[in-house]
Amino acid sequence: MTLYVTLFVLGLFGGFVSGLLGIGGGIIMVPLLLYVPPALGEIALGMKTIAGITAVQSFVGAVSGAFGHHRYQRISKPLVYSLGGSMALGALGGSIASLYISAEVILFVFAAMALVAAFMMLIPKAEGNGDPLGHEISFNRSLTMICGVVLGTLSGIIGQGGAFLFIPVMIYILHIPTRVAIGSALAIGILSSIAVLVGRIGTNQIPYLLSIILTIGVIIGAQLGSIVSQRTPRLFLRRVLAVLISISAIKIWYELLANHL
Repeated sequence: MTLYVTLFVLGLFGGFVSGLLGIGGGIIMVPLLLYVPPALGEIALGMKTIAGITAVQSFVGAVSGAFGHHRYQRISKPLVYSLGGSMALGALGGSIASLYISAEVILFVFAAMALVAAFMMLIPKAEGNGDPLGHEISFNRSLTMICGVVLGTLSGIIGQGGAFLFIPVMIYILHIPTRVAIGSALAIGILSSIAVLVGRIGTNQIPYLLSIILTIGVIIGAQLGSIVSQRTPRLFLRRVLAVLISISAIKIWYELLANHL
């Protein structure tokens, strides 16, 4: 029972982060699920189990958060279709392939992606004083689809939407305004997370009871986060995302290196 309470609280926090920053929450949830239960004297969850839980959590967090941001017109439908569609194809292949990849390799891929994302988010980014709506932006569709296939494949391997990496790609490579990138990321996360989820379900890698308990908290937290996001300065949103990704990257790389020394 204490494990269930812990999962609900972690889901609430992960959902809030999802709605606030436009990420499915996996970048936060994976380290939390790895380290919090054992720290509280509960059973340790294996990386395969965690990947299954975050596959469900990322999908639910994206759906809940996207509804919140849609109210403020921060979602670009053309961007969602171009990047999300190409990511979904890559994510489906990566998710199926993950069945044949060891837990250690999955953790290594996750750590590598987090390190790249953290570096990108620390690069200075100038934006105008305006706050464009989703239907007002333009972007390079060919470059967008190439990025989507690569990111989707990596996302499928680690078992969640990978928004912690494709938000930096949208902001720094595709030059999408921060608020539109955050809102669109959640809608894109729905498409990519569906592909990941289908792959996990098809290979029987979902712990359903644990996932349901966690996602109840995610739904509540994501709605709160989307409201707070619209009232938070853009620079602050990018800095918070950079810090969270950096902390996760450092922690996981430390564990990886410690296991090989």
